[in-house]
Amino acid sequence: MAEGQRESRGGPGRPPRVAAELKQSRVWGVVLQSVGVVAMSLGMASGALAYRSMRTWHAEHGWPAVAVEWALMAALLTGGRRALRHGSRHRAPVLRALAELPEDERIVLFLRSFADDEGFARVQRGPVRDGPWAADTDTEEQQLREAVTPFGTMVALGRPKDRLPQAGAGRHYSSDEGWQAQVLAALDRAALVLLACGPGRNLRWEVEQVVAQDQPERLVLIVVRDAAQYASFREAMQDAFPKGLPSLEAESEGDGRPAVMVDGPDTYIKGAVWFDAGWTPHLAPLGAADPEVEVIWLIDRLAWVRSAFPLAIRPVFRRAGLDPPGLPPGRVSRPRAIKVAVPLIALAWAGFLAATQAGGANGLPTLLLFVGLPMGGLLLRTWFGGQVAMGFVKIFSGIFAVVLCLAPLFPDASQRTLGFLPLGLALTAGVLLLSRQDVRRWKASGAYRSGPNGA
Repeated sequence: MAEGQRESRGGPGRPPRVAAELKQSRVWGVVLQSVGVVAMSLGMASGALAYRSMRTWHAEHGWPAVAVEWALMAALLTGGRRALRHGSRHRAPVLRALAELPEDERIVLFLRSFADDEGFARVQRGPVRDGPWAADTDTEEQQLREAVTPFGTMVALGRPKDRLPQAGAGRHYSSDEGWQAQVLAALDRAALVLLACGPGRNLRWEVEQVVAQDQPERLVLIVVRDAAQYASFREAMQDAFPKGLPSLEAESEGDGRPAVMVDGPDTYIKGAVWFDAGWTPHLAPLGAADPEVEVIWLIDRLAWVRSAFPLAIRPVFRRAGLDPPGLPPGRVSRPRAIKVAVPLIALAWAGFLAATQAGGANGLPTLLLFVGLPMGGLLLRTWFGGQVAMGFVKIFSGIFAVVLCLAPLFPDASQRTLGFLPLGLALTAGVLLLSRQDVRRWKASGAYRSGPNGA
């Protein structure tokens, strides 16, 4: 690719390199991904058994068996992730030419040094407290592609040495003679240009072409790897940008966003630099505070890049008239699904408590204290768009819905348990309503710091 000039241009004594010869197999990709899903499922099951033994300090089959369960979990999860990633590469899109993409297709041009390809191919690790299986299994490049989907399809040039393309951007593999024409063709029509701050001298030509277009509103630089790499890029490219580049040590960029890196998961993508119409740069680390939005309610730490990157460049989305994935342009009214789901779930829980009392149970006060009152509080918070409360309502109601629906099938089920079935179905319907897209948008809109409350 253009971004790795030492790899993509013919050097002294070497003939120009031709385009890569890929060895993809769609069938093999499906097989690998299927194996990966099965392996990770078995790994999670093995880890759950080992974790239960550790929590209770009671190893029924002996502590050596627990050690084997931990080892099996690690092996299955690691192998499963690798199988998923390798399968994705077999199924990754390969483009015939960037210059021949359909004219009506919006695209995002992804420029980077080939030296960063392995970093973008990393899979995020989950927090230790949530278990090693917790994080998203997509690579950071795949998450980046989904983060900028509203702008169009992400495309890039492929590394000539590839035998399999990385998963994420659709890649075109060009020869030494043709890569510049392909970049210029894509640059002329890109709705957004993403340029990773890689080794400085390898990206010089791309930076000069992007700046020459004089459309700073559609350019976003991606801060990757560490502070040292960004500092090296900034030193090498400072003069190419009309107003230079910000340093990571700057305390503020004048728009209320802190420019210092914030504490987050260990990801390769660290932040973004976006520009206003006069080429004034603004540095936004992933997860940085936003003067208008409660970022903490919108970021998924287990899919950090997918959820945090759009928020870091929210002004870029806003200028383009687009909404970041999952975030509407402002506060929205309470949807009808909430107005139906909350009373429905409340009535179902009340019906269960009433049925328990009708059966002669003596634990009604305890149920009211430890089930009824907490659930009532969670439902009240859900009515007003509580982020955490809605999650708990969906989890507890979903689990209990399964129990109530299966209760009539138990061998010792009585005539009374038949009445649990409609209660379970009501809870199921309530959970499904809370999972609707319009509910998710309404909940996300509650992250705005100001604006009219939902009605």
